[in-house]
Amino acid sequence: MEINLKGKVAVVTGGTAGIGLAAARLFAREGAQVAVCSRSQSHVDGALRDLAREGLEVHGKSVDVSSRKDLFAFADEVESRFGGIDVWVSNAGIMVEKKIIDTSEEEWRRTFGINLDSVYYGGLIAADKMRKRGGGVLINAASFATLMPSVGSGAYAATKAAIGNMTRTLAGELAPFNIRVVGFIPGVIETPMTERWIAAKGKVLASQHALQRVGKPEEIANALLFLASDRASFITGTCLEITGGKFCVQNPADAWA
Repeated sequence: MEINLKGKVAVVTGGTAGIGLAAARLFAREGAQVAVCSRSQSHVDGALRDLAREGLEVHGKSVDVSSRKDLFAFADEVESRFGGIDVWVSNAGIMVEKKIIDTSEEEWRRTFGINLDSVYYGGLIAADKMRKRGGGVLINAASFATLMPSVGSGAYAATKAAIGNMTRTLAGELAPFNIRVVGFIPGVIETPMTERWIAAKGKVLASQHALQRVGKPEEIANALLFLASDRASFITGTCLEITGGKFCVQNPADAWA
């Protein structure tokens, strides 16, 4: 079965590291014209250099995804450059490692701006841009925190729970325009966001997955390629768990004893 994105234009927010970069790389390898954005221009430049070394030409720009004006301007730029947008991956996110009761209002609002407002804007952009193409795919980054929050990252979990709900609602609203909306729920994945966490308690985190290991960004990207492709044409309004079996049983490590 061939799965590719030939002839498609794909945008990945937060596409310069971790899952976002892995998705951008794979989408480009599979024939898509790809654009990425990140808060940091240096991160954008570094990612584009790395991709260019692999023979992949990707467009990139520094964008504040919590700003409607900036994100729409980026979408307009991509549309002008490539002729339209077929796939939009709302992947950008931050995590404040604090209890809710210790989270400042500024940190709370910043987390919601980057994690949640950007997904809302992605939905608006999909409705605007993809209708012109006769349809498309909007992919939202949820989290295992969507299903089960943790003490110490409550603001992050609140945004991810909202993203799971918004994904279903947008799927219903955008279906008449042939726009599919799906989310993805990664397990613990080796990314810059989690590297300190994994370094501190990697064995414990691995033991919480049935596969007894944490995941790699490329493993998430493979699933996103399928969701973005026409092979997933009847999948909408749901979040795909890509967790290495994190939620299949309460005691996954016991099977390995």
